[in-house]
Amino acid sequence: MYNLIAPVRHGLLLAVTALILGIMWAGYLATHHEQLHSGFEKQETALKAGEMIRHAHGQDKALHANSEHADDAPAEASHQHSRNLAMDAMQRLMRGHIHWMGLGILSAVMLLIVTLTSLKTGWKKTLGWTFGIGTLAYPVAWIVMGFRTVVMGPEAAEASVMWLFGPAAGLLLASLIAVFVILLLEITGWYTNTVFSRFFEIMQPSGEIK
Repeated sequence: MYNLIAPVRHGLLLAVTALILGIMWAGYLATHHEQLHSGFEKQETALKAGEMIRHAHGQDKALHANSEHADDAPAEASHQHSRNLAMDAMQRLMRGHIHWMGLGILSAVMLLIVTLTSLKTGWKKTLGWTFGIGTLAYPVAWIVMGFRTVVMGPEAAEASVMWLFGPAAGLLLASLIAVFVILLLEITGWYTNTVFSRFFEIMQPSGEIK
């Protein structure tokens, strides 16, 4: 059994690490929920106060007097939007836990499937790294995004982690597509074709593996 999983054991280790991090992060969120939420609300209050000060300095008295009634509704809407930002931040932090757990399980299952294919050892090792790194990195992007949501805004926070979010998602998607193609080639028998045979260990009539 050890020899069977040997090519992907590093990927399985990373997948189990993701599960451990997911459990630990869930525990942290459960024990620090109020602290985190109140911290986000304080950030919102400070940002709102700063916006009101900048708005007051940016308008002359005449314009302020004419638009006093009209400004009441945007202020109320801004306050409502702030409360939504706090919830968005908490939800993004929670998604870090959800993705660590889900992707950890997914990667472990996919890598075990890879071990049962005739794919060459080098490519199995590659998939171990791509699944493992993607599984660990993708949830981190959500967590960083969550902590930046209130200060930067939802869209800016998302844009700030695209350097991590994009490659991690790309690694996972490419790995899943690769497993799909591998299984398709083996089911159809096309893996023995000259174009694809370089990626697979093919049993020769003499009993040797090519």
